[in-house]
Amino acid sequence: MYAPTDNRRSSQPFLMRFLVRCSWEYRRPRLWAGVRFACGAWNLGLGILLLTYGYWVGAVPLLASPLLFWTGYRLQLVAQSGSAAVAASHGAK
Repeated sequence: MYAPTDNRRSSQPFLMRFLVRCSWEYRRPRLWAGVRFACGAWNLGLGILLLTYGYWVGAVPLLASPLLFWTGYRLQLVAQSGSAAVAASHGAK
């Protein structure tokens, strides 16, 4: 009998684990990737608009949008790897 060891590293980067904390986002990753892409586009547009009118606070949503795009991309990768695993398991039967 082997004792459980919890000293292995997670497969997700720290930033991804920090930004995507809810397990329900991994249940429907395609949906939440789309939501994150839409929010990233909104933040990008809002940041550009605010900076255009001279409000320097527009840098905040402008700097947050790449994080939203990156987490959406990573969730999309999770969705693709999950669907590939499901297809492989059905093909093996």
